[in-house]
Amino acid sequence: MALKIGIECHNLEKEKFGVGQTLLQLLKSISEDEKAREKFRFVVYFNKKIPQDPILDDPIFEKKLLKCKLLPPSFSFFYHVLLPIAYKKDGLDGIFLPAYMMPILPVKKSIVVLTNDVYYESHFGNLPLKYKMAYRIFSWLAAKWSSKVLTISEFSKKELAKLYKINIDKIESIPWGLNENMRQLEKSPENLQKIKEIKNRLGVKGRFILSVGQAFPRRKIKEAMLAFEKIADRFPDIQYIVANIDKYNPPIIDGLAKQINERIGRQTILRAQYLSQDDILHLFNHAELLIYISSQEAMGLPPIEALKCGSVPLVADNELTHEIFGDNAFFVKDVDNPEAIAESINEALNNNEKRNQIVANSRNVVQKFSWPVIASKFLKLFEETFQSKT
Repeated sequence: MALKIGIECHNLEKEKFGVGQTLLQLLKSISEDEKAREKFRFVVYFNKKIPQDPILDDPIFEKKLLKCKLLPPSFSFFYHVLLPIAYKKDGLDGIFLPAYMMPILPVKKSIVVLTNDVYYESHFGNLPLKYKMAYRIFSWLAAKWSSKVLTISEFSKKELAKLYKINIDKIESIPWGLNENMRQLEKSPENLQKIKEIKNRLGVKGRFILSVGQAFPRRKIKEAMLAFEKIADRFPDIQYIVANIDKYNPPIIDGLAKQINERIGRQTILRAQYLSQDDILHLFNHAELLIYISSQEAMGLPPIEALKCGSVPLVADNELTHEIFGDNAFFVKDVDNPEAIAESINEALNNNEKRNQIVANSRNVVQKFSWPVIASKFLKLFEETFQSKT
């Protein structure tokens, strides 16, 4: 008999960042695995609406909108009450919870995603207090109550065992895969016209470097902007696209970009609040450098995706980045020091021998993050964790 597994999917209901983007890729890869159809059935749960993603129409997924007729939609009520009720009512063999938390009402068998960077944000980051407290409580419950903790790097696995004081054998490490649409593009007239349109829209005059993602303070966007200011005169033909959603409290990035541009006397820093996946694909194919120098990360997809597209990444010099890249990146040791970051940017833009070597070796890095391979690991974990009724 097929295992019946629930998947909490509220992150698919809105603009897809982080968890939402990777969860959608996971569902797509599961649907393409023929063995999965023989062994599994999945019930995917939503809070406010069922999105129109075509992959959800696959018969392997049963879509359910959980709501109470007497109450307006509420994430807390959905997650902590309606989800555990559905677990019992739908006769699930287990549930996969990718949003770093355990419901307060118990579920019998669960796999919960946890990462060390979520622990960092909930204890030391800039999140609003209500979110910090929610993650502190319910991530702790996830570590203690779940059948299995799933994280996305060996580095994060070791960190979680220490931070939550749980047995490391309870933690499974499976990385997120790379978006299959992220790839090196042909230099066709159509693609060249597309990048020209994107650059015109963003105000890019020639060459550019790039940052993307959510700008939590730990990702050192402020420091990177100040660093590029220090060396902008060495690269008058290069602009820095800061395509990050400002997560500083209070927001600082727009104001800092304006100040830097005024000091330099030209549009050196270009701001973009949100870029589509198609925009990012084309920018990754043409960027001179992708800057992603986070001090706390469980994995960090953008620099790996940029490398897959042929751009060179600049990352923090730590155990995690060497686990992922080996030596196939440029590194910053002191991510809090704009001077150190500036010198690393300078090297990354000038050291053509290493740049060529990084791009030539990129396949050795990115092949570890193939979704078909990763989906098979997920399915094996689901089977091993949920197949017993006891």
